[in-house]
Amino acid sequence: MLCSGNERDAPESNAPVFIGGMFKSGTSLLRAMLGRHSRLFAGLETQWLAEAARVSNPSERRAWLERLAIFFDVPYPRLQQAVDDALQVEATLDQVMNFLRRRDGKARWVEKTPYNVAKIDCILSYWSSAKVIHVVRDPRDVYASLVESEKWTKPAVFAGHWCKTVGAGRNWIGARGGTHPAYHELRYEKLVLFPEVAIREVLTFLDEPWEPEVARFYGRPQDFERVKLATGKASPTLKRLAQPLTDSRIGAWRSIVGQERWTLVRAELARAGYDALVNTLIAETDTICAEAKEMGCASLVEHRP
Repeated sequence: MLCSGNERDAPESNAPVFIGGMFKSGTSLLRAMLGRHSRLFAGLETQWLAEAARVSNPSERRAWLERLAIFFDVPYPRLQQAVDDALQVEATLDQVMNFLRRRDGKARWVEKTPYNVAKIDCILSYWSSAKVIHVVRDPRDVYASLVESEKWTKPAVFAGHWCKTVGAGRNWIGARGGTHPAYHELRYEKLVLFPEVAIREVLTFLDEPWEPEVARFYGRPQDFERVKLATGKASPTLKRLAQPLTDSRIGAWRSIVGQERWTLVRAELARAGYDALVNTLIAETDTICAEAKEMGCASLVEHRP
């Protein structure tokens, strides 16, 4: 049962980390970068929220664990031995992730699932000292990436998912006066344009020591291959993640979507009550990019007006 209220306390320095945000917003990139830290285990997405209703079914549970065994490059029998027959998806996830972080000699684990930002209260009810990082990207570029992937291309469908992730995360923190010790928001544009600054802020939030390698990303092609092996599908996100860190995707919406098509999407977001938030995020993008251009990031010239 998802978010039953059974608390799992952990020392603050070993508390689990959850990354969430709208699909195609850079959540996988942040996960991969944090995995370079000596204390953080950050493997592939476990899809734990999708397993909540199926974990009590022995065959469904086994299928999930078998897939995770491939994702995390561990023999299934070893992974199966590491977990008991708990019927809560939280308990199973906790056992799996602790097994994996111990295997790799890490102090704490990081889990990335987009809808984590819609389940912050549930997360904190089980892992009371958990930290949640919400990655936010310019919604125009998010939509452009989804168009390229031929997923959720209809404006109303895109808006629905965006509201359930970005909207949910912003509503959660807004209801708490804009700040909470368990919540940190990271802009994708800042991560790729100023990776050292962004990662320093993240590590400070997590109370982890600075390690320069975390801000240097050269690509993870092995993640793409493992997911393809486990699912038979080629993930566009992981295919892109196989490449080094780049800012070339900032402003890509102009050539992929265009203003006319984006206007239709924006109308759906406004209808859902998020026009002001969209304005704020676009303004934040402009500010981040202007600062980067001023500092000599010439590669942005072709992407920004």
